Amino acid sequence: MMKHFFFALFLLPSACLAAEISFDADWRFSVGDPNGAEQIAFNDAQWRELDLPHDWSIEGAYDQDHPMGGTGGYLPAGIGWYRKTIPVPSHWKNRHVEIAFDGVYRNSTVWANGRKLGTRPYGWSSFAYDISDITEASDSITFAVRVDNSKQPSARWYTGSGIYAHTWIDVKQKVHVPTSGIFVRSQGNKVELDAEIQNTLSDHETVQVEVSIIDPGGMEVAKGSRSIGIPAGTHQVSSFQFQISSPLRWDVDDPNLYRAVTKVIANGKDIDTTITRFGIRDVQWKPETGMWLNGENVKLRGVCNHQDAGALGAAVPDKVLRYRIEQLKKMGCNAIRTSHNPQTPVFYDICDETGMLVMDEIFDGWLKKATHDYGRYYFDDWWERDLTDWIKRDRNHPSVVIYSVGNETHGPVAKELVARCHQLDATRPVTSGHSGSEHMDVFGVNGGSEKLGWFERLKKDRVFIGTENTHTWQVRGFYRTKTWYRDGYSKKAMHWIPDLTDQEVFTNDWTDSNGRANRKQVFNSSYDNATVRLSSRQNIQQLRDIPNYAGSFRWTGFDYIGEASYVHGGWPFKSFMGGAIDTANFEKDLYYLYQSQWTDQPMVHILPHWTHPTLKQGTQIPVWIYSNCDEVELFLDEQSLGRKTPGTEWDAMQCQWMVRWQPGELKAVGYRGNHVAAEKVIRTAGAPAKIDLSIDGEPLANAGKDIVQVRVTTVDGNGGFYPYGENRTHFRVMGPGKLRALDNGSPIDVEKHFAVDSRNAFYGLTRAFVESTDETGDIALLASCILGEKKQVTSNIVSIDTKLLALRGKLPAAEIEIFYTLDGAAPTMQSARYTEAFDVPPGTTVKALVSLNGKPVQNLRERFAGDEGFVWDNKQQAPNLGSDQAEDATLSGAKIISQGLNFNGKGFIDFGQNRRAYVEWYQENDGDAGQANLTIRYSGKTKGRPGRAMMLTVNGKVIEEKLLLPNAKNWGSDWKTLTVKIPIVRGANTIRLSTIENGGMYIDEISVH
Repeated sequence: MMKHFFFALFLLPSACLAAEISFDADWRFSVGDPNGAEQIAFNDAQWRELDLPHDWSIEGAYDQDHPMGGTGGYLPAGIGWYRKTIPVPSHWKNRHVEIAFDGVYRNSTVWANGRKLGTRPYGWSSFAYDISDITEASDSITFAVRVDNSKQPSARWYTGSGIYAHTWIDVKQKVHVPTSGIFVRSQGNKVELDAEIQNTLSDHETVQVEVSIIDPGGMEVAKGSRSIGIPAGTHQVSSFQFQISSPLRWDVDDPNLYRAVTKVIANGKDIDTTITRFGIRDVQWKPETGMWLNGENVKLRGVCNHQDAGALGAAVPDKVLRYRIEQLKKMGCNAIRTSHNPQTPVFYDICDETGMLVMDEIFDGWLKKATHDYGRYYFDDWWERDLTDWIKRDRNHPSVVIYSVGNETHGPVAKELVARCHQLDATRPVTSGHSGSEHMDVFGVNGGSEKLGWFERLKKDRVFIGTENTHTWQVRGFYRTKTWYRDGYSKKAMHWIPDLTDQEVFTNDWTDSNGRANRKQVFNSSYDNATVRLSSRQNIQQLRDIPNYAGSFRWTGFDYIGEASYVHGGWPFKSFMGGAIDTANFEKDLYYLYQSQWTDQPMVHILPHWTHPTLKQGTQIPVWIYSNCDEVELFLDEQSLGRKTPGTEWDAMQCQWMVRWQPGELKAVGYRGNHVAAEKVIRTAGAPAKIDLSIDGEPLANAGKDIVQVRVTTVDGNGGFYPYGENRTHFRVMGPGKLRALDNGSPIDVEKHFAVDSRNAFYGLTRAFVESTDETGDIALLASCILGEKKQVTSNIVSIDTKLLALRGKLPAAEIEIFYTLDGAAPTMQSARYTEAFDVPPGTTVKALVSLNGKPVQNLRERFAGDEGFVWDNKQQAPNLGSDQAEDATLSGAKIISQGLNFNGKGFIDFGQNRRAYVEWYQENDGDAGQANLTIRYSGKTKGRPGRAMMLTVNGKVIEEKLLLPNAKNWGSDWKTLTVKIPIVRGANTIRLSTIENGGMYIDEISVH
């Protein structure tokens, strides 16, 4: 990314060279579409004042009727306007001035003083507009930005709405380096640089272009100069080559960054200076062994990530973004795929600085995938401009090692996309998520690459990357010992993952079968035993051991909002839970699996927790230890259970002990060379009694606007973590700060994140994001909570706790008192004073008033009853979900066909002219017996008849002797669905469709719900 000098907005000296001025502060905003809002005279006095970046969707309430639907996480969208009026400084006169936007989602139109500057439909592009003539003629400028995200769903995941990234004013001389006008690349010790110089004057200009290369220590190591003539109103490119002696190379462990300082000199004076950061590194791609960085074979240990960050939405503060990237680095991850769109420019800067490799992806689809997406409306007209701007913006980043141009899409445009990438940057290969693969430099495949036997069939003519591999799901703090496959187990396609116990051990769940709207609404286990085709451990082993497996990008690094219906069944599920880290930036157990396999710093991690209040003592629990130590020893109440060695095979990466449950302490000790290298202790917790406050990441800066992440941990009376905590914490910021947002990582908590002051814990943790203002002064956070088992399963004791945490400076003088009631009345300072824990009968609502220095500041409420909180007696195992492909089923008298259109999977089946041919699916049902909906997807048209009939049998019993499948429009491209009721039993079920005449319809898939 190009960097200019930074100055305060109205303090630029008149002789300045160039300036990139932050333009984020003091905008006005309104949701809606008022007439005339682009005009100078429009009255915006009642609009909200805010700073950018901003995402208005995440500020709204979750509602299952919002048009975003489950795809977008049930948040609001619509149309919004931003306005800002500024004086034009005198030193902007006779200059080239642009307003630049790092990202606006989506369909943005920008005006300046009522003049339309332009429209950009794609929500993930950075762009700028020339406002030089307006600044020349005006004493002030009113900017208006209309953002239209009203057509929904506009993507297959949550996108946010608004100006979600930084804005800038760029002030330059009339002869200057334009935005993205520098291109630096290196090979060996050679650095090449192209400098584009633009002349916006009316006369021909001759200037000197001078380039200096500055090493990471600040020393100039090379310099060159060229004279260049530029006709009026045109641009010219000046090229340079440098030899760098013994360069410090950029890599994932030592991300050394150089600077190229490009000066434009006219009449002996510097008139423009551009500073471009870059890295000197060599990247090679070899089909047999994958990627080589500076002569070292580097596996891409990657994750896919969307833009949003849970409660912060798409407008992720730079500090939080850096924390998340560094969090992934500590996990052992070295690569991120920007699924499925470019990230904001600061993302790439951070990746450069931290040594994080990037697969830079620009498009999801080249045609319609979501109902109202870019592929449907804009791709054909806009792809070349958006791709060009993207490549030119990102091609100087050493972190970017490969481009991706699409995801699970298709079309002849693939060849043009790759060619344009090569034209703009010949130094990086191009791939896709299994889209137009025959045209790609690197063969990228998503979930299909997880299938059993994939690598045995893989050709070695190109480099291969698993662009989405693997897909596992897990909820932080939730455990099941029985293996779960999304689509049911198929020995032809799926890797076998054995159950950990014969009978399910754990019973805690978010609801029982009566509380689920459908069978998809289940939590998934943190044992790495809930998946589509293979476990994370199997994927780790494949990546490590298969030489031509260049890289793998798991889906995903972080949980994200949206795609809540696809796997998780929709409302109240609002987010996708495939990450190693949840939406609140809390690590799951899976995080530590990767850390044990991908990092060297000694570590041990124990799962599950050791608090199981309803479990019969003596029940055997699979206790896993993740560790990168030579040996691990497990202790139960200081009694050694023996040492074990972490293995290299996928099912030995964890050290497992079957431990008989009893309350107490588990301690894991990791040894290296027979010396203790790491320890971890977990203890059985009593009833929740307190909260602990701590800061994750960097604290608040000593001055100015900043943000901090506060962790709230539910603990028992001895300070031990209570892993089922779900009580509500109330927050109050003291001093010049405010609550930005609240979260807890729950995929089903549909309370608002913004403009609220309380949040339930989710499995013992709550997150508060606190912002400081630009005022000076100490800042502290007051957090208060009524604690107890909401369902009173083992305890009816209630405690009330308050904590103060200094966020900046010192804690204030604080005398805190708590008053409470048990009869439903609102507490006052004359109510009973809280001094110690007390017991309550079921059905009690405890209300509390917190006073600070004699003034009431917080009102708390918590109800304890059998119908509150998560359930404890749900032994129902999560059922297998999703559609079942006909080509993966058992066939008799049928064959698999792959020539057709619009089918799912790798093909469909054709019965030919065979009578009594059949296709039979095996279905596991771990739920209750009863009625289910069977949906059949088929294609075919029988002339002169309404359709074709087939026999449907379930578990050997004829359900429909002549089930009519009505005609589609044709054979093999138009597909219809038919849904019928069928009875299913617990456990194994077989579903068979048989022909009763000569042949039947083409069958693509079934699904059972």
